[in-house]
Amino acid sequence: MFRRVSILGSVLLSAALGFAAFGCEGGGEGGGEGEGEGEGEGEGEGEGEDGVYDFTSRFTPGESSVQYSGQATRHLLNQELKAYIGSLDDTDNLGKSVDDLVEAFTFFFDFSNQGGTAEEPISINAFGTPLRQDTVGDVGLASLRDKTNDNDLGSTTPVAGYKDGSLLASEVAEDIILDLATLMVSRADGDIPLAPDGSAITRPVLTADGVDLQQLLEKFLLGAVAFSQNCDDYLDDETPAKGILSDNVNQVDGKPYTELEHAWDEGFGYFGAARAYGAQSVADNVTGFNDVDEDALADWLVEVNYGHARTAAERDATSAGAAPTTYGADAFAGFLEGRRFLSDVGGALDATQLETLRTFRAQAEQNWEKALGATLVRYINGQLLELNAAEADYDFVSHTKLWSEMKGLLLAIQFNPRSPLSADFAELHTLIGATPEIERANFAAAITALTDAKEILAEAYDFDDANVGDSTGAIGW
Repeated sequence: MFRRVSILGSVLLSAALGFAAFGCEGGGEGGGEGEGEGEGEGEGEGEGEDGVYDFTSRFTPGESSVQYSGQATRHLLNQELKAYIGSLDDTDNLGKSVDDLVEAFTFFFDFSNQGGTAEEPISINAFGTPLRQDTVGDVGLASLRDKTNDNDLGSTTPVAGYKDGSLLASEVAEDIILDLATLMVSRADGDIPLAPDGSAITRPVLTADGVDLQQLLEKFLLGAVAFSQNCDDYLDDETPAKGILSDNVNQVDGKPYTELEHAWDEGFGYFGAARAYGAQSVADNVTGFNDVDEDALADWLVEVNYGHARTAAERDATSAGAAPTTYGADAFAGFLEGRRFLSDVGGALDATQLETLRTFRAQAEQNWEKALGATLVRYINGQLLELNAAEADYDFVSHTKLWSEMKGLLLAIQFNPRSPLSADFAELHTLIGATPEIERANFAAAITALTDAKEILAEAYDFDDANVGDSTGAIGW
């Protein structure tokens, strides 16, 4: 329906690790709790050996029991949506209505319900390397909208910190999409917003009050879908026979896994790590793609880091030498060892074994969230550099992009029901505001507020001062 040309980025390829490739094919909507999981995502022989997330089926000899194409598809759709938004300029939007653009953006947000087919071409690549998968159907068919907590879990809890606080998760995404479409059509009609210095804002997704709607939407969806689904569904334990309380005895009909094995894998899929994440260096995981099978193609289902898995590696790479962090490796290890534990148990979990599984969940989930908290600190430090800069050196676009990423990410963290930040959400959103402070006369107050926000994050996540930094933004993440 809508064609896009864009990339995730460009970096040099890392050296190949030299172990066998996993096969991968797409699949449509079907079993696996409505996840639309693809078949045959791998035929590994190990049991999570050497830092590689792969486990042999105990029902189908020689076949991997790890499948999570629905999760990989939603990550893909989020990147396709971001890329499509970023490909549009004022000329592209001439003659389009708000409804036209809302429809175009919703196509990716609600792909499988808005006419998206298996034949839809993929436009993005993996950091400069073409994907092995050519079409969305080669990964799977799915919808981001279907997996927000209001639509999937029936949540009636509004999203705290967004506008008046009355909207549900899917409604927040739809509201950002509407704001994007309205802004872009207005610009195409000649109404170009102005920056505080009176110059025209050239970035088509940036509002006059300093909200980068493209960044806000992407970061929010990573939380409202990926983080939410992991923490509040697949690795949750509030509902009998769901999440980590699922059955680990019986084979799911026609599948190489149990319900519990599959739920754990789906949580891992939302983390976004390549299968060999634990065998690769932090630098490799920051690079985002390692050509394991040396075919010069990036396998989206196996070889690419995306979402918060890559973010976690980035924070570990930028942590202080005096206080290095290992959030990415530790989160991955929690997923890996938890899955190995399920394979070793090979059946129903008793009360003691369930507590052991909860320990692995906590390792994966808490390190995942710590990486997000660390990234909030990084966004704040970047803003502090701008706010402390001389007027001639101040970069409005950089400042507002960082604020928007911070806002979207902070909105995202609330989707973990076990978040150590829960008690501080309201205060943090008060400190960072509904929009960034873009008037120079108020920069001093903004510096104080952002520094206070960093202190809250440092206490909640027990961050080292060397990584948090001070009010200048010059040191720390």
